[in-house]
Amino acid sequence: MKANLLASDLGFPEGPVVMLDGRIVFCDGNVGELLAYESGKVGTFARMGGSPWGAVLGTDGAVYVTQGGNVPGSGDTSAISGIQRVTRDGKVELLRSEVAGHKLYGPNDLAFGPDGRLYFTDSGSEGDYRFDVRSPGRLFVIDGHGGGEMLFELPNVYPNGIAFDAQRRLYWTESMAHRVSRLEGGKPATFSQLSDGHVPDGMAFAADGRLFVCTTISGGVTVLSPVGEVLEEIDLGQHATNCIFDGSTLYVTATHTADIEASERTGTLWRVDTDATGLDLIPGRL
Repeated sequence: MKANLLASDLGFPEGPVVMLDGRIVFCDGNVGELLAYESGKVGTFARMGGSPWGAVLGTDGAVYVTQGGNVPGSGDTSAISGIQRVTRDGKVELLRSEVAGHKLYGPNDLAFGPDGRLYFTDSGSEGDYRFDVRSPGRLFVIDGHGGGEMLFELPNVYPNGIAFDAQRRLYWTESMAHRVSRLEGGKPATFSQLSDGHVPDGMAFAADGRLFVCTTISGGVTVLSPVGEVLEEIDLGQHATNCIFDGSTLYVTATHTADIEASERTGTLWRVDTDATGLDLIPGRL
């Protein structure tokens, strides 16, 4: 599979989204913006401050974003961790900063589920000096009527990427545990245990059941079979952070450093021509 560099000199890019007009919109956690790539150029789509980490397109044309809070090392403490909604004209709205009485500390990635609700990982505040409270990682789900619940806690694993497969099963990555997990019988179960050289982040399913997992340390995207076996590695020479399919094209965000606090602008956006077709994402809105 051939990888082509589209853009460089970015901060800490994550959460790419394919807009209806073909633009690629993605988060930059170092500058607190959603950026848009079009015709070889990168511009600002919306300014929300903080550290936007994950994004998903809604059927209303808005982009739903996980906001991780203030940019580490920036001195800006004004941003509130939570779920944001960004309209097509760049207007930013905070939808939730807590769910079912639980404050959100590190919302990371999100996906609409088959029940129409919005599922997301919260990496928690374990090891995050910005917060005095030590909150474990968690999985949450919310709806558009103010409801929501914590599905379960995931301490000491750093829940990160999230996705649904063709059978509408829920998957998420656990970066510190080097594994991909899924929901089976209402409980977490290991789908694929990766080596210590792989730190899984965001991911995207192909229609044939293969799972394309962005992995830091390994330097690219790890392709898993429908039963969780490693099939191949797509080498980018960088820490891949998240990805999304557009047909057979896989757009990947990456960076030379896995440290979001680093000041160097080493972030990149890639296009990978694959032998797969992306699984259609579950549509939704709040």
